[in-house]
Amino acid sequence: MKQPYKPHQIEEFLRLEKCLPPGDTLELEKMSKGAGRHFETRPQLLDGPFVDMRYLGKAPELDNPETYDASFLMANQRVRGVGFEAIGRRNFRFKERVPKGWHLNVCDPNLPTNDPKQNVHHPLPDFKTTDFRDFINQTAKMWNIDLGWEWEGGLF
Repeated sequence: MKQPYKPHQIEEFLRLEKCLPPGDTLELEKMSKGAGRHFETRPQLLDGPFVDMRYLGKAPELDNPETYDASFLMANQRVRGVGFEAIGRRNFRFKERVPKGWHLNVCDPNLPTNDPKQNVHHPLPDFKTTDFRDFINQTAKMWNIDLGWEWEGGLF
């Protein structure tokens, strides 16, 4: 499937303010196995055209932040992601592919999947999270999504 958005358009949409659709809230659901949680929502632009966007994440082990993962999709293709890699990964030539620790995936779905620039992993050395709610807040802010979470309190 051809991506309808060019890289510069993806960047622009990520910079624009977004919110949840009227009446929607971000709901955490139990994962099919274990005590983990996941969420999915469809943010919309505060001011602008309709853009098919999804913000989703998971916490397979709720008490282990290193298992958390979040993704931002446009037209059902991943364009950004945040994840953790405990030891880092290298390709067969020992070039670093995924840095150790928290990283930001910058994906360009316009490129072929075998292109090394199709999914680039940028380290996030200052990214720290305390729990899944904090992780959700931080990634939502990264992609300018207002979740409407005005109250302070526990995660669940």
